[in-house]
Amino acid sequence: MSTENQTLPKGQYHRGGPDDLRSPCPIVNSLANHGLIARDGRNITASSLKAALSQIGLGFDTAGGLVKIAFQDHIDPPAGEPPSTPNFGLRDANQVNEDGEAVLNLDQLGRPHAIEHDVSVTRQDRALGDYVHLNPDLYQRFLQSSGNGSSFSIPDVGKYRKKRFDEQKRENPELGLNKRMHYIACAEMGGIMCVFGKGALYHVPKEYMEAVFGEERLPYEEGWRPRWTKVFLPEAGVVTLGISHYAWPF
Repeated sequence: MSTENQTLPKGQYHRGGPDDLRSPCPIVNSLANHGLIARDGRNITASSLKAALSQIGLGFDTAGGLVKIAFQDHIDPPAGEPPSTPNFGLRDANQVNEDGEAVLNLDQLGRPHAIEHDVSVTRQDRALGDYVHLNPDLYQRFLQSSGNGSSFSIPDVGKYRKKRFDEQKRENPELGLNKRMHYIACAEMGGIMCVFGKGALYHVPKEYMEAVFGEERLPYEEGWRPRWTKVFLPEAGVVTLGISHYAWPF
């Protein structure tokens, strides 16, 4: 990490450099770019990640649940065999910092057989190319999927997820999206709708999506502020099911 990056105040945006680790998730990358977790994407503790997720509006159950799952040990299935049981853990066994605390690196969010999945709205499938970094063509197509051209609704993001599934089913012979991963993908977008959406229908302004996906930046400059009321699991679950209704591919 550069000297400049080390001296930036917490909260100030600075895009990660070539030596910094990043994940396939633009929200988590945004947390690092704002210094809410380690800017270099290395040795992130559970407490720092939980605090950062809470700071942008997730409730203790939502943030705590995500962190608890992610900080489990990662277990790959035997070579050539599909995972026998769901395993969302991302850490290497005994992966700790100098103080003995469990830690995680951001690039580990892209490990196979965990939470990373095919049919992203802005990333390519693992079998087809770069599944970690933003794909410019997919990003522009995602921005064009807004129904009214100025914001994104639950039907907008759900229908676009369904469209992406149909495309990848044709283009990717190794497509690996099952029902479990479908709900994970819908939950990811559900979290975005809950955190950044406005009003009872969770409409996310297009400029917020451009900041988060295009720049991996929290959209403070566009007027966003964290919610007064946190996003707890029941609310996130309802929004996720709403997206899944429009995105259901099976």
